[in-house]
Amino acid sequence: MNNRATDELLDPPVEDAEPSPKRFYGVTTGRVINMIDPMFLGRIQVQLPFIDAFDLSPWARVAVPMSGPLCGVSFLPQIGDEVLVAFEQGDVNVPYIIGSLWNGFAPPLPNFPVPDSPVRTSYSIRTLLGNQLVMEETPPMLTIQNGPTPPVLPAPPVPGPYQTIMLTPAGILAEGTMVTIVTPGGTVTITPAGVAIAGATVTLAATTALNLTAPAINITAAGTCTITGAMVIINP
Repeated sequence: MNNRATDELLDPPVEDAEPSPKRFYGVTTGRVINMIDPMFLGRIQVQLPFIDAFDLSPWARVAVPMSGPLCGVSFLPQIGDEVLVAFEQGDVNVPYIIGSLWNGFAPPLPNFPVPDSPVRTSYSIRTLLGNQLVMEETPPMLTIQNGPTPPVLPAPPVPGPYQTIMLTPAGILAEGTMVTIVTPGGTVTITPAGVAIAGATVTLAATTALNLTAPAINITAAGTCTITGAMVIINP
């Protein structure tokens, strides 16, 4: 490659810097019109402002934080989303989606910091149906919720159509219609009807005292029922 060709590659001529059917140096906005890549390469078809025909809209590769064989970060824009598009060597047939954009029709979540706020204290990942991961800085807190949640970060941890796990300085809160802890040896299930503990062996141990209090307590054994203690008092 001669010096002239090299100079034109690094510093394209001024007349080519304007949008044209073949070259566009810089970035532009586009709109997602198709997500079904016929080559299964994770590409997205975008409509560009200077290409009117849908059949000429190019397929764009999506820049993501990490990618690899059968791994990576998969957060792709949806149909109708506005995206920011760049072009390889200015070739409009080789576009790349380098980010997504909020706009008047797709505004950010309502509790994002106001423009004059100097500090951001909330970070989130939220899907269209309301599955969300919310990280709060003050106080430090992590909230995981499944959709559909209301568009507030984080949604109140109350039973509803969604379930909540919160990691807070005070501890871990799991709130939902039902909470189940399952291991190969046993299950703990918490429902509105009560708490059930099941397993091959269930052991309750306390260093000072073990208190069972209820209007009625039933102990049933299919075999031998053994009660052992330094002193056993029944109906004193």
